[in-house]
Amino acid sequence: MSTEDSLVEIPRSDWTKLRDLYVHRDTDPQGFLCINNFIKWVEIEPELKVSFLSLNGDWQSDGTFVITLGWNTYKKHLFFNTLSDKLDRVTKALECLKSFEDEYIFYGFGSRFMPVVDHIGSKYCTTKALFFVENVWYTASKELVDSFTIQVPPGITLRNVNLEDAETINEIWPHRAPGSIEFVRSLIKYNMNLGAYDDNGKLVAWCLRLPIGSLGLLQVLESHKRLGLGSLMVKSMAKKISGSGDQVLAPVVTKNTASRCMFEKLGFRAIDNTYWAH
Repeated sequence: MSTEDSLVEIPRSDWTKLRDLYVHRDTDPQGFLCINNFIKWVEIEPELKVSFLSLNGDWQSDGTFVITLGWNTYKKHLFFNTLSDKLDRVTKALECLKSFEDEYIFYGFGSRFMPVVDHIGSKYCTTKALFFVENVWYTASKELVDSFTIQVPPGITLRNVNLEDAETINEIWPHRAPGSIEFVRSLIKYNMNLGAYDDNGKLVAWCLRLPIGSLGLLQVLESHKRLGLGSLMVKSMAKKISGSGDQVLAPVVTKNTASRCMFEKLGFRAIDNTYWAH
């Protein structure tokens, strides 16, 4: 990295212009849907700790950007992308952040950026190696989603998740961490979501939408498994997302063969791998 390289804030007035550069990259984990997500979040919460950054002030030439999302009690989330086939500018942009060891989670990046993250990890994470979680990146066409039929079992009601149920969701989430309740609450407050509630008003299954625009945090309580609620959540959330005009996407942990089988049985198609690293 030369001493001249620096990250420059992209003004909020230009965020939609950056987003529109990615209008044809709606299956990128950190493309159109991701940028649009934070535009919407800031409309709801103007004081949100989100920064859109560019290398030396130039994002127009090749769409290279870095987005950081800060939390009060949780590690910062890091999003980045470039329209260029070359990865040198996005690498330089990330190098400008420098502090990676305990500060950032690389959030859901596509497989083509693995060399970039490997480089950052080897250069800046000197006391701890980066830990990677690999996911299969699935998509569902609009035609497939339109064909889904929704049959809700007796005694179950589908509706938006109550904010007070965030603790239940976080407690069961396999990837929870200190402070992650703050992240879960934000997904409930700012993004479309879906919960299955029993006759007593208890949340028994749910599916949220991640900042990268995909389905996420899909879970069914042990007491209500084998009732088809997992598939019901996926199909119902897919219809909500597709109905809004967005591409339907889902990351599924590669080792989670049961979940992958469910998505593939529904007709979802694998198009890439995505990774979380911290």
